[in-house]
Amino acid sequence: MENGVLRIAHLGSGIFAKEGHAPVFIELQKAGLVETSVCWSRSIESARGLADVYEKGLGTAPKVLSGEEGLQTILDRSDISAVTVVLPIYLQAVYSLRAIDAGKHVLSEKPIAASTEEAASVISRWKESSRKVHYCIAENYRFEKAFREAASGVRDVCGAVISASMTAFVPFPEGSKYESTQWRRDSKHLGGVLLDSAVHFMAGLRFVLGAEATEVFSVNSKRTAHMPQVDTFNAILRFGDKFNASATVTYATSSRRFNLLVVGTDGEVIVERVGGGYKVTKRRGNDEPSTVAHGFCGVENEIAAFVRLCLEKDPIDPSDPDLLDPMHGFSDLAMIEGIMTCQESFVPVKSPPRIS
Repeated sequence: MENGVLRIAHLGSGIFAKEGHAPVFIELQKAGLVETSVCWSRSIESARGLADVYEKGLGTAPKVLSGEEGLQTILDRSDISAVTVVLPIYLQAVYSLRAIDAGKHVLSEKPIAASTEEAASVISRWKESSRKVHYCIAENYRFEKAFREAASGVRDVCGAVISASMTAFVPFPEGSKYESTQWRRDSKHLGGVLLDSAVHFMAGLRFVLGAEATEVFSVNSKRTAHMPQVDTFNAILRFGDKFNASATVTYATSSRRFNLLVVGTDGEVIVERVGGGYKVTKRRGNDEPSTVAHGFCGVENEIAAFVRLCLEKDPIDPSDPDLLDPMHGFSDLAMIEGIMTCQESFVPVKSPPRIS
């Protein structure tokens, strides 16, 4: 880092790197906080595509590298302090670990890894290192203002939580933008689209409830012909002896919906997806409900939090550094893994590794 600027390389140049990350990093570069030095991909064509996005936004293009030789060049460069890892799920942990071993700060897209075993291994290696580098998981649901509003409402309005229920319908039609990517069609990782996408919902549920699931039971099904693995689950999650939650998630639908209801002894909180954001309704007892809407902002907030952490700047929100912690990514993944492997009987949800 020179003059308070974080020099960064982007590992992975696919759809979300272009459409989700690039617009945010472009604005941060205009603000003088970051400099995108390199766009890297396994293929040179993909890396050039991402570099083109930066050139259009900034007037200059970052360097383009590809393949193993290009990756090693990035890892060997002392002027590059951080990397983003936005790759197929089965590669996320491998490339994150290589960057950590090279002394780079890492912002890895969710999920943290393809399995809890792999996630625990990366976390252990990171903790065994000098810990001078930050290893962070980009889970935008933890950074959405609406989910922060809902979490605050659960603490302030609900009293003791009695139960929670979540419903998520997400269309994933054949030939659509994300479905058409070959690695999703090959689906080498457990859970297919459910690990790829439904991990968001587990993160949101954990965050709003402020509690950890201990057991899960689920009935899973495949309702579409084009998806290689199951696309629907109906799960019951136990949060110790405190309360239970239900979660119904499907990618076989043609309609989109997200609804989370938390009921407590004193009140209730509801989160609903509406238009370009979420609506949060809070009600204590029989009082008139209060409702507030927030636009989507999680991706912008998580990336800004990572950059500020690496630059040792004060966080915008005091909780930001904790929300990037890979232990959260482990717990999100563990819930999906439990849902996928429970075989219609209650199984324990794995706890994060305990490493001194």
